[in-house]
Amino acid sequence: MVVKETPQREEDAASRRPQPAVGPEQMGEDPPTATLTALLAERARRSPDREFLRFGDESWTFAEIEAWTSRLAHRLIEVDGIQAGDRVAIMLPNIVHWPVVWLSALKAGAVAVPVNSSYKQADLTYLLRDSGARVVFTDRGRAGLLKEVTDAETDLADLRIVDVAADGSASFPAAAPTVRPTAETLANLQYTSGTTGFPKACMLTHDYWVRLGWTCAAVTGLGADDVLLTAQPFSYMDPQWNTVLALTIGAPLVVLPRFSASGFFADVRRHRATFFYVLGSMPTLLFKQPPNPDDLDNQLRLVLCSGIPVGIHAQLEERWGAPWREIYGMTESGVDLVASVDDAASVGSGNLGLPVPTKRVRVVDPEGADLPDGEPGELIVSGKPMMRGYWNRPEDTARVLRDGWLHTGDVALRRPDGGVQLVGRIKDMVRRGGENIASAEVEAALERDEEVMAAAVVAEPDEIFGEEVKAFVQLAAGVSADRTTAARLIDRAGRQLARFKVPRYVEFVADFPRTPSERVSKPALKARAQAEPGVTFDLGARRRTGGVPTTPPDFLGIDVVRGVAVLTLRRPEKLNAMDVATRLRLASAVREAGTGENVRGIVLTGEGRAFSAGEDLRSVPTTYAQLRTAFESFHDITRAIVQTQVPVIAAVNGLAVGGASEITLCCDARIGTPATEYYQPENGRGITISNASSLLLPRIVRNHAMRMILGSPRIGAEEALRIGLLDEIVTPGELLDRAVDLAIEWTPENNTTALHLALLRPRLDEIEQAFAREDEAARKTWESGVFSAGIDGFWTAKDARG
Repeated sequence: MVVKETPQREEDAASRRPQPAVGPEQMGEDPPTATLTALLAERARRSPDREFLRFGDESWTFAEIEAWTSRLAHRLIEVDGIQAGDRVAIMLPNIVHWPVVWLSALKAGAVAVPVNSSYKQADLTYLLRDSGARVVFTDRGRAGLLKEVTDAETDLADLRIVDVAADGSASFPAAAPTVRPTAETLANLQYTSGTTGFPKACMLTHDYWVRLGWTCAAVTGLGADDVLLTAQPFSYMDPQWNTVLALTIGAPLVVLPRFSASGFFADVRRHRATFFYVLGSMPTLLFKQPPNPDDLDNQLRLVLCSGIPVGIHAQLEERWGAPWREIYGMTESGVDLVASVDDAASVGSGNLGLPVPTKRVRVVDPEGADLPDGEPGELIVSGKPMMRGYWNRPEDTARVLRDGWLHTGDVALRRPDGGVQLVGRIKDMVRRGGENIASAEVEAALERDEEVMAAAVVAEPDEIFGEEVKAFVQLAAGVSADRTTAARLIDRAGRQLARFKVPRYVEFVADFPRTPSERVSKPALKARAQAEPGVTFDLGARRRTGGVPTTPPDFLGIDVVRGVAVLTLRRPEKLNAMDVATRLRLASAVREAGTGENVRGIVLTGEGRAFSAGEDLRSVPTTYAQLRTAFESFHDITRAIVQTQVPVIAAVNGLAVGGASEITLCCDARIGTPATEYYQPENGRGITISNASSLLLPRIVRNHAMRMILGSPRIGAEEALRIGLLDEIVTPGELLDRAVDLAIEWTPENNTTALHLALLRPRLDEIEQAFAREDEAARKTWESGVFSAGIDGFWTAKDARG
């Protein structure tokens, strides 16, 4: 139980709070250290043994990072020939090498070029060519893609690819090179989707970063005893300014591999984090997680957020017991507006706060004249920090930076209290979750298709992500405007784009309304679509159903027996084989029952003589997009099961094949009958495991996993019990009763079952890592043709048997 603090306790707690490293009265001052490299050196000198970076269970001190980055900087200069101003690209997931390479490049006098680690060939080629990078640091998983790019593009043939697992820095001196950048030295080419065209690189100096860290330290009031935490990809701004904030205040930064709404606050508690920053859909996704008795059991002092949902702002603060405050800025300008920690009146108001002391803001009409309070117009800002401009784009720079004012493209209004409230955006872009997606990028990918005459991409409102990507497509003559075409076009475009940029909605149109300059008029296009909708397809639904016929509604039986939900697969004539719709319905039912509000446990079983024959081979994927959907539906069941608040028991009444046997691995116990049989034929059919089996199967059966997958033997009940696949064997007539009994036994009155399940089950981030490996294996089997050949071979053999 969490005890709310009395006024005396609050006073005592306030006296124990660490002193801020930068006082609020210092916010407008120039930082005492001018460069990032000097900031790291100074912090290593003053606090050499204090923790700086924490990734997973490993951590590094300020001194260790100072030495490592110095050695790697020497390598860049002496081995790679890096000179002042050369560009060094970083294409890595969230591992410690990301900030190490960043700071090393700066020590060598280079300019860092962050690369989204999910980029595919088209995105990657554009960015490497535009930046002129000479070296790119990556890992083994992405080195192959980079090699494909350099082999295909003659102008990138000289790009050096360095695997961080063997960065070759160990033998170099631990003292920094003699390179001495200044405050105005360029530090980053930070790519961001602008109002039009492909991503543009903001030129960010050392002063930009140091001043941003200094300002945020004063805004937050954090000190050396705080713990910062971030879950966003390091290639984005947020983990980078969090790193500079950690350097400024001398506190550790915890970096998670990725954002997971279900596991985020468990990590906040585990690491005793006192501060984090979130944006986009992240607050909504966190709030949608089931309430946890431990919600208030955390050390949080402050959460900063860009885009706190007004309707749940107060509930966010109440649920997790810390102030959530708005901070507004752009890659171009760092931080511009912030709501004070003490400004409780801003909660739920939509107020972005007041300008920081080094910034001025105005709300102007299209002619640049200031507008009165309450009247919406474009928000423009000036002051420091500020980008130097866009790399190699003087015209874009001149359009956005005019007379010292940055034109943000955001529509805002001034409030009577002096604050600023965001109204919308005038930029031609989609903001999906925390991602900025330039419409022109997606349009270009679609228009490369021979079946597409023209395309226009707009934002479609979405409850979870804020906005989704919608594509209006004009087809070439003779191409059918049907769902198959829509799926085909999006599949092909999706191979060129990062996953978050792929359109969910496609509307086919005969033509486009245009402006006098022959540009597509998107306001007119959206208005026409609302008044007279064309042929439209929701490919989110396609991804959820795989484009296959849905199963009759009675394919899944849902009964409650003695307070336990019994979910029964009911396709006995097909040995309970599952298509995508079956799996998604099953996952939905598990989630609904798994809250524990109405039942105390879940039992999964099958009707007839089979638990399930696994994938329904009559509705197998015919496109790679459908293959991804099929795999995702298996993944969805795993997520549903491991996130329940109640025990899930598999009552394996007979044959469990392939993906069905994998589903039982996710359950907390497996009870069988003498007729129970496990069979994993995937390897022989050219199919990969797809339900986190690569993690769960070795966890359960240890060294038997290889034999099961590669040898594909049929494993009967007795052997399954011996190696751990089954926990018990009972008679067929006792199976369901015993499974229900076990669920009841594990959930006594006043129990802590949900807490123990969370401790005993594999962590969701581990499972997500397994999913990523399995998805990559699936891609390879598809592209090699092995998958299709395996399915064809199955039907040929079946036909031969009659």
